[in-house]
Amino acid sequence: MKHAIHKYLHLVAMLFAALLLGACGSDPIPEPDPSDPEDVQVNKWTYQILSYYYLWNEEVKTIKPAYETDYQSFLTNVLSAMKTNTLDGKSQDGTRSFYSYITSSPVTRASNFEFEPTYGMSIRAYGFNIQSQSGKVLRYFARIQYVTPNSPAANAGLKRGDWIGRIDGKQLLATNFSDINKLLPSNSSSVKVLKCSFTANSTNDGVIFKEEAESKAVTLTRASVEENPIHTHKVLTTSHGAKVGYLLFNQFKRGYDETDLANSDEYEQQLRTVFGEFKSAGIEELVLDLRYNGGGYVSTAQLLSSLIAPQAKLGSKWLECRPNASRKSTWYNLLTADEVADCNLSLNRIYVIASETSASASELMINNMRGLDVEVIHVGTQTEGKVVGMEVIDHLFNSTDKAEFGNYRYTLHPVTFRSYDAKGKSDYGNGLIPNYFYNEYMDEESLRWIEWGELGDAQEPMLKIALGLIDGVEPNRSATRASKINVDAVECPKLLLQNVLPGSIVAPGDNFYNE
Repeated sequence: MKHAIHKYLHLVAMLFAALLLGACGSDPIPEPDPSDPEDVQVNKWTYQILSYYYLWNEEVKTIKPAYETDYQSFLTNVLSAMKTNTLDGKSQDGTRSFYSYITSSPVTRASNFEFEPTYGMSIRAYGFNIQSQSGKVLRYFARIQYVTPNSPAANAGLKRGDWIGRIDGKQLLATNFSDINKLLPSNSSSVKVLKCSFTANSTNDGVIFKEEAESKAVTLTRASVEENPIHTHKVLTTSHGAKVGYLLFNQFKRGYDETDLANSDEYEQQLRTVFGEFKSAGIEELVLDLRYNGGGYVSTAQLLSSLIAPQAKLGSKWLECRPNASRKSTWYNLLTADEVADCNLSLNRIYVIASETSASASELMINNMRGLDVEVIHVGTQTEGKVVGMEVIDHLFNSTDKAEFGNYRYTLHPVTFRSYDAKGKSDYGNGLIPNYFYNEYMDEESLRWIEWGELGDAQEPMLKIALGLIDGVEPNRSATRASKINVDAVECPKLLLQNVLPGSIVAPGDNFYNE
């Protein structure tokens, strides 16, 4: 069936391309010309796709683009020239970042699949004014959110909550802050890191900074390691005896190889196994942890929703993907009872942990479960606010003679639809507001951010709140609010954002991506 769906999309895409070429009358959309320079060919193809698929395609057709530039700049220039595409990305400090993006890869690739090289750690950036005898200095740090098992970071003894204060022997200052990008395996093949620590002082109203000796620095060398999105799952028992399933799910990813959508669904099969275990254990409640989940494939969100939803809702409408006026909406239903008979939990209520880095398919899960009248209790912070999704348009989606120029194959991920729940609601453009606020990243008026706790441990702060709510215990809000911390030791951080936004949604076929 998967093969049939992908083939159908392929045929439809070719028909769309044919319609597109004749749609503009006296001012036709230019067709890539083999005699053009390669970048110009890619850019004409990109403009052609945007003119039909992009959610705001009518304005695209009014743009007179300059094709003589590199393909990344071309896409940014076209999108930046528009005024109607305000939902494509976010603006921070006057800088606009787009969800839509384009990638390239060599046409000839190794036939044997390998996982992407990684250090195996997810990080967040912080900035603190560190007070010393010589005065204050603004320094930057990375904190590890989680570590992938059997990865270089895990083998070096790094763990969740660890702070990195020096990279390749250097402090991170305003003048060399970009060095923090060396912690991303796409930017380096090895990196030397030195840990540091922040601890509460004896009166619990200030913070003490300490750096390890340089001799304790460790060098990480990236390696091909599986980063399974099903990071942690377990059955917990609350203090009142309730059985609770806990799942930390870090990406809506179908399987190992995202270049082979028709055959790679290992993680979706593992989700079925996990929920089969939950069902066999007789869990009564579910805590779904999406705090680090920036999105992924609609088919995976569809499956996960079907594993949770009340049995009476199975097979019913769940998601509408509304494209531009040139195309028709696509509806997705939950899977049927027969398709998830051995792993559907039939729950009327779930607890979701979500944060500002939860986006797209994560937000879609929360919104669209509520659209099924499932009670979703959100613990954490306000989410990203991505109500739009993308289609993955490449040589398979479009046609065998498209998206390949020279020695490279190009994949365009344009925003092509807005997502709605079964009741037609899509009102979280500013993010989903939590029922119970808790910010693990930072709190200017308490020191609770210092101790994160182990993910999946019943005492981890956000999971502890969810388990307490299951037992009918409201969080003690006053206990989490202390007096303003002593800024003579450490000032509260300036949030640092990379030029990569969380979130995307993948829909039809499933070439739709909610990233």
